[in-house]
Amino acid sequence: MRTTLMRQAKAQYKWHRHTPLIRFTGPRKVLWDKAASESKSAQASSAGSTEAIEFWELPARYRPLAISPAEIEAIESGGASLG
Repeated sequence: MRTTLMRQAKAQYKWHRHTPLIRFTGPRKVLWDKAASESKSAQASSAGSTEAIEFWELPARYRPLAISPAEIEAIESGGASLG
């Protein structure tokens, strides 16, 4: 009886064949070689620049806004209402 149930279960799923949704246009090796060469060129260009800007050296329009006393009080109270 068990074997008949197994055969019925297999017969039910015989019609279904998995087809992937992604289709590659060529061999994957070409994609990997292209990505490797792009990452090497990006590393070479970024290796030349060793200069970094600290946050206090930013222009005024990019600096964070000052925290108001009301915000400081809300942070210190843990967000609970004061009243």
